Amino acid sequence: MDITLWIIVGIIVLVGIIFIYYYNKFKRLDIQAQADWNLIDPLLQQRLDTIPNLITMAKRVMKQEIDLFTGLAKARESAMKATSVPEKIAANQKLGAMISGFYARAESYPELKSDNTMRVAMEELSGIEDKIKYGRQKYDYTVQEYTETASVVPGAWFASMYGVNPNKWAYFKADDQAKKGINAEELLK
Repeated sequence: MDITLWIIVGIIVLVGIIFIYYYNKFKRLDIQAQADWNLIDPLLQQRLDTIPNLITMAKRVMKQEIDLFTGLAKARESAMKATSVPEKIAANQKLGAMISGFYARAESYPELKSDNTMRVAMEELSGIEDKIKYGRQKYDYTVQEYTETASVVPGAWFASMYGVNPNKWAYFKADDQAKKGINAEELLK
């Protein structure tokens, strides 16, 4: 065989390997993003299930904080109604901000902090929040890799050939209230 033929065959094989590599990379990242989301979703549900108990216990002591309970209940309801990944992310970010506000206000009620049932419920919710935070980091890392791979050359070329949408997966982003932080003085009025 002629050397030119071997070079042509080598180039064809190399191009085939590159096509297969990118196809598999997009599939793996898509599967990983779905798996990461599947780890977060039950935690979000567990958070939603814990909140009513926390509100019920806190209402006994924090009677004048009705606006906080109403806001927390509305944020929970909104999170429960969310169906798509982007809707769930947005609703749960608002809920997370409300929970932070709840913690800040609860600090000013010593009788609430001393209630063992309330303390256990708050610790449980805090543990759930930590697991969600870890899951969000893992999920966002996978989404970032997926988006970068589908957005930069040569991955962008293959993404367009395979019909891959670089924006298929939504990121968890800090909402404006979380970026500002909590103003304890305002919360304790």
